Amino acid sequence: MLAVKFYHLKALIHRPYLSSSKIVRSCSNPTLFFESERQRIYLCEKRCIAAAQQTARLLHNVEDKKSLVHGFPWWQMISCLICASSILLVASICIDRKNEAEDIDWAAVEEDAEVCLTVFQALSTNSNAARLARDMMQGLKETRIHLQCTLRFRLEECSLTSQPTLRLYVLREAPMHNWKSTAASEIPRA
Repeated sequence: MLAVKFYHLKALIHRPYLSSSKIVRSCSNPTLFFESERQRIYLCEKRCIAAAQQTARLLHNVEDKKSLVHGFPWWQMISCLICASSILLVASICIDRKNEAEDIDWAAVEEDAEVCLTVFQALSTNSNAARLARDMMQGLKETRIHLQCTLRFRLEECSLTSQPTLRLYVLREAPMHNWKSTAASEIPRA
């Protein structure tokens, strides 16, 4: 349990950089800030994802529900798993896979997110909190899939020359709930 708490805290420390929209919005010159702090932001993003993955990997070898319920203080783990699984589920939306995170194994990230969902499923038969967490994370997974399709469509629809410009626009101007309704013609061109 100590390892779960350690990786949970490590993920929490670096989580604000996964989607640095509030940080960018608070700057007088967001583009200049993003360019000057890019490497630090990318490093924190990778650390956050790695910590979330380590949390999930601690549960990879759990054979069955009985060993999970009796071998771990699961009532303390639920909040740590919510944090880890939400990071793993949204990381692929927040990070430009081609330019920023070439060294992240995205298949492993997906697998680790599924491990968290499996653990929630196993715990949900005896725990209302785990059932609610499972439903919440399943909803987040479905939303992520929809947003990835929408963003992919926007990138294909727009002939932008620079994905970081689109990312900066999304972070500053287009909250997630408005992506679907934002017309491609409204996205500023680089």
